[in-house]
Amino acid sequence: MNKFISYEGLPLNSGGAHAINSKSPVDNYNNTLQFLEKYAFDTKPKSITLTLYESKNNDYSTLKLIPQLSLKNGIPKIWNDGFLKSWRWNLNLENINNGFEALEINKKLPRNYFGPIVLSVQWNFDLIDPKTGKILPNQDKFPQLDNRINKIWNSRLNLRLSKKSTISAWLAFPFEQVGEYEENYIRKIKTNLPFKPSDKHWRIWNKSKNGNWTPRKIK
Repeated sequence: MNKFISYEGLPLNSGGAHAINSKSPVDNYNNTLQFLEKYAFDTKPKSITLTLYESKNNDYSTLKLIPQLSLKNGIPKIWNDGFLKSWRWNLNLENINNGFEALEINKKLPRNYFGPIVLSVQWNFDLIDPKTGKILPNQDKFPQLDNRINKIWNSRLNLRLSKKSTISAWLAFPFEQVGEYEENYIRKIKTNLPFKPSDKHWRIWNKSKNGNWTPRKIK
C-alpha cells in the first residue's frame, strides 16, 4: 500500500468532534448504529462508558447521584485529571439502557463544563462494501500513524451523548486510486454518516521512498 484516503472529523488529537444536538440521545445512537450496520464489519462497541462529572461551580451534589447510579451499575471507578473529578461505570450492550436512563437525570441538572452525565460509546471497525457485505481489501496493510490505526481495527467512531452530544470519527479507506467505484463509495458514505461531514477534513496519504506518510487535503 502506497496511498490511502482518510476522513478525520474533526481532529481526534485536538479533542474536536461534530455536534449532533438536533436529535435525542437514543436517536443519535440508533442513527450511528444504522450507519455501522451498513458499512462496518462488526457493530459491537469496543467500549460503553457512563460518566458522572463533579460540578465545576458546585451547582449540584454528586454525593446524591453516585448511590443512585451505583444501584444499577455497580461500584464506579474514580478519575481525577486535576480539572474535574469523575465517576465512571463500564456498561455493555445488555445494560446500555441504564445509560440512557441516566441521561434523563441531566434534564434536572444545570449545565456543566463536562456532562454532568455522559454516555460514551466507541466502535472500532473495518469498512465493508454494503452491497456484498465483504470487507474492503487491503485494510490489513494500513500503516500505524499514531495509536488511532492499528493492524486489527482501522476506522473508529466515538459517540458522546450528554446535554451536548458529539461524535468524532476516523475513517480509513484502502483506495490507492479514485475511480468510479471509489467515488461512488465515498459519495454514498457521506450521505449515510450520522453527522454532516466537512469537506475540509478529507486527506489522501502518500508513502514516500523512505517510508514516511504525508497527508494532503483533497480539494
